[in-house]
Amino acid sequence: MAIEQIPVSVLPEAEEGKPGAPKAVQRAGSRPAKAALQVAKKPPPLPEETARRPQLLPEREESRAVLTRPDREKYTIVQRPLPTLKELLPPVTGSSLGERASNKEGPVRLDTQDPKYVSYTTSIKRAIELVWEYPEPALRQGLQGKLVLEFTILGDGQLEGTRLVRSSGFPILDHEAMRAVQAASPFHPIPPWIGKTRMDVVASFEYHDNRVRYGIVP
Repeated sequence: MAIEQIPVSVLPEAEEGKPGAPKAVQRAGSRPAKAALQVAKKPPPLPEETARRPQLLPEREESRAVLTRPDREKYTIVQRPLPTLKELLPPVTGSSLGERASNKEGPVRLDTQDPKYVSYTTSIKRAIELVWEYPEPALRQGLQGKLVLEFTILGDGQLEGTRLVRSSGFPILDHEAMRAVQAASPFHPIPPWIGKTRMDVVASFEYHDNRVRYGIVP
């Protein structure tokens, strides 16, 4: 039998990537090309989580604001300067200052010769002399002595109080002098020219030779 000869022509190899180039034939047994990776999408949040997130975020921001944000009003109050004593006290007029200065001069002696007080202290002495007596028991026993009293007269002449500065040594004589001052009150109101709302008076009372008299305050 005769062998038929088939003519075969050899084509030149075509470069890959050029148009008209035949596609490479996948050989048997070769690994398939890797498919493009797909980015996994995050599943949508559940309805409970979606409702929960808007509530948590404001709470965190609010708590952070409370901790980090300074309380300006608080610091403003602390930084205010404290008021001075002069600002707290009520305004003092010139007349009030004069009255305070005069009240701090000390007690006025009942036997003073100061023209400012002499007329008023004389009226006080006369009022006391009308009720001051030598106690009968002291006369019988021959008790004598000298004591010093201090008493306060208010602006309207009322007696505020009586204090025994120095005792005579005999309570019966001390009590009689204090009784006489209290019985003589109220005195005349303090004259306006003295310029006092209250006046302290100091006086010496003597019991001597069956007589009572004012002495000189030592």
